[in-house]
Amino acid sequence: MGKFLTEQQVLKQLEISDFRHMTKDKVMSFASMLQSMDPEVAKRALAQFPEFSKMALAAMKEYKSVVEKTLDADSESARQFNDMCDKVIDALAKCMEKDDLTVDEILLINERMTKVLEMAAGKDSESKRFKLTTLITLAGVVVIVVGTAASALGGNVNIKMPQLPKA
Repeated sequence: MGKFLTEQQVLKQLEISDFRHMTKDKVMSFASMLQSMDPEVAKRALAQFPEFSKMALAAMKEYKSVVEKTLDADSESARQFNDMCDKVIDALAKCMEKDDLTVDEILLINERMTKVLEMAAGKDSESKRFKLTTLITLAGVVVIVVGTAASALGGNVNIKMPQLPKA
């Protein structure tokens, strides 16, 4: 396979004297190095660092919180945009209520309503893509952290991802 990291190399990269001094902000870096460590070094490191699973869980919860805040901000932005679109549609609908409109004016108002609806649909699709990308990234981080830890400890990390149905 290649040259594995020694305990001293890992400690140096994490800028700590031993694994008992691991902090929550370094736990993700440690997890990402597990696959590069000699399995025995990884086991010894985890033995010195019994709080690894708790800290990894805490780090994942913080990451999840950041993701939730990001998704909430996106939802609020989408809501504000949709509210503005609704106001524009309402104003255009009021214009359509006039009895003295020409055919050209009716067509123009209709065209503008259609453009606003197309913009709203585009924003909705953009928002859904953003949310899907964010969730896939979160899932990837979880799989990497758990898989890396399991791999370093000699576990089977043959993870089968479900296939999406073909459209």
